Amino acid sequence: MKNKSKNNIDGLKQMKKKTRDFFYDTFRQPNQKIDKQAAAEFFGVTPRTITNWWSTGCPDWVDSHVALYLRAIPNSTEWNGFRFSHDGKELLTPYEKHSFTPQTLLMDFYNRQFNRNTRTEHRQLTKQVDSLRNDEEAAAIRAELDGIISAINKLKHSPIVAPKNSYSKTIKDK
Repeated sequence: MKNKSKNNIDGLKQMKKKTRDFFYDTFRQPNQKIDKQAAAEFFGVTPRTITNWWSTGCPDWVDSHVALYLRAIPNSTEWNGFRFSHDGKELLTPYEKHSFTPQTLLMDFYNRQFNRNTRTEHRQLTKQVDSLRNDEEAAAIRAELDGIISAINKLKHSPIVAPKNSYSKTIKDK
């Protein structure tokens, strides 16, 4: 029976998906091979141990370490000064007395959503009001109102609305 090569990337299939993806994303070189030395330095083990993991899978502590690493604050210029509190309940910022709890971040998200919806409604209402302020439409409304006023005046002088069922003026007068 032939032994599998321990340098085979297919051995990574023994690992959990998140850990395997982490190895691919973090330690893959341009030639598609995993950099054993970089992985060994990252986890504090020897390159031979990394080779062993490729064929047998990683211990649980590696999976836990990868899960924590993926949830951690990135080591980049944009995130300098940010950290989590000792109890892990707050995101501390580089600014004094300015931190976020999960509830405050969620509230900020909801406020932004609400404000965006409000701005959208405001734009739609502004368009509707602007269309009402159109001069041609205003002239049409005025003409319609003049027609209504004329009809009411004619109705006012008609015999239908005469007091006490008698004509206030004779029809001949008209």
